[in-house]
Amino acid sequence: MRLAHALAAAALVFAMPAAAQDYVLAMTYETSTEGGEYDSSSSSSGRQAIAERVIAARPEGTEIEYAIPIDPEEIRGNERWMFPARMRVAADGRMTLLNADELAARNTAWLAEAEWTTEVCSRWGFTWTAFQVRCDPEAAIEAVEGFGMQPGWIAEGQAFALKGALGPVVLARTGEREGRVILTGSGPVDVGFLREEDARAALVVAEIRREALTPEEATAASAAITATGTVSVTFEVDAAGLVWRREDASEYTMTGSRFRDGRTRSRTTVTRLTRAEWERQQAEAEAEVEAADPLADPNPEAEAAEAE
Repeated sequence: MRLAHALAAAALVFAMPAAAQDYVLAMTYETSTEGGEYDSSSSSSGRQAIAERVIAARPEGTEIEYAIPIDPEEIRGNERWMFPARMRVAADGRMTLLNADELAARNTAWLAEAEWTTEVCSRWGFTWTAFQVRCDPEAAIEAVEGFGMQPGWIAEGQAFALKGALGPVVLARTGEREGRVILTGSGPVDVGFLREEDARAALVVAEIRREALTPEEATAASAAITATGTVSVTFEVDAAGLVWRREDASEYTMTGSRFRDGRTRSRTTVTRLTRAEWERQQAEAEAEVEAADPLADPNPEAEAAEAE
């Protein structure tokens, strides 16, 4: 049993890359849906992480390398060729990929390893979850932007373009934590955004199921969607403008979704993102494992030898 916990600890604590990154960006998300024909409920959750190494600060932007902080042999899917990715991040948050040729070469090798041709690029498939085969190196920017920790300069009273909200939200100062300012903004949900997301999801499902559905048909089917609710964001920012925490939340009631049954459903989604210094993240991960199993052998290698 203790050996099993030791192996779990090894899986939880990220492997130290050859060149240690300065930060680890972690994302957790939770979604719950209620309502429908049988007044049912469902939920989903997940977590991701990416390492961020600040290479240099220049007038045109900060050069940063992003990598997946686990053993490269354990990385699957698009991330296998997308990272490490080196980018220049401008003051307004815009990202420019600096090693596109390297990523393109890795993508070619990745496709060859899977015995795929470029015909699979942009196609959707399904294993444990839906996934899209990406082949464009610029997709790495989209993957990093998904963590939302480089939004550009933000400040109290500033208008911020929040995904899913009807227009920019104004950030208000709502407190402080550990010397960092907490900024919060909220606004009504954008029904047009929900319709676009609904149509996109319907197209993905149709492709996976090999069903015929055109973008025009999907858009028309989603046009009747109505919704009310709010979308909000909270940042924790230090004096240098670095974002250490971010929480995005949406809560809305929608009628006329892709289920096409005309029934009303309520959905709540919360995404939490945190930044941690690399060494501190390692220590916290190890402490989490020890707290989960205080009797775990601190020397798993010795116990493994005994097991043999």
